[in-house]
Amino acid sequence: MAMNRKTAPEGSGFDEAAAGVFDVLPLKGPLRVREARRRIAQLQQLIRDDAAEGAKLCEAFRKQFPQAPAKIVRYRDRSLTFYRWRQSSARHWGGNSTTAISLTGEAGRALLSLVPESARRHWLRYERRRIYLNMRLSIVSYELYRLQDWLDGLEAIETIERDGLSAVQARGYRVAAD
Repeated sequence: MAMNRKTAPEGSGFDEAAAGVFDVLPLKGPLRVREARRRIAQLQQLIRDDAAEGAKLCEAFRKQFPQAPAKIVRYRDRSLTFYRWRQSSARHWGGNSTTAISLTGEAGRALLSLVPESARRHWLRYERRRIYLNMRLSIVSYELYRLQDWLDGLEAIETIERDGLSAVQARGYRVAAD
């Protein structure tokens, strides 16, 4: 009879890492697969909530400043900086390409100099919200990536133990290199 998570004896390694070295404090004790899956579901919901907040942030800025020399946009790369300012390429703003910038950097400060002083405070409020949202999203996303990589690694180990090395390649497991 093949052993799986349901038939494995307690402490056999199918559902938890060995106590001690692999203790993960935020999860209070050895990291368990079912706890990790629950946490992944929570993280995915947080990401959806923050993405909705980010969409509202972008839309609010666009409505308040429709002809601005830059706008807040959502980037889809995996850099963990999800929302960025993108400078307008419109000639009347002096732009010749769309570039991602930070309002606190040199290019951002130059951009702010184009904005009427009465609007700068509003722009900086948007910047503060953007930075805060990016921080929350990057922490949550990184935790999600790491938990998913951990689960993928455990599944690959089980597959190797059960079916041999060629089964991992055939199933296309993506296990991160450490």
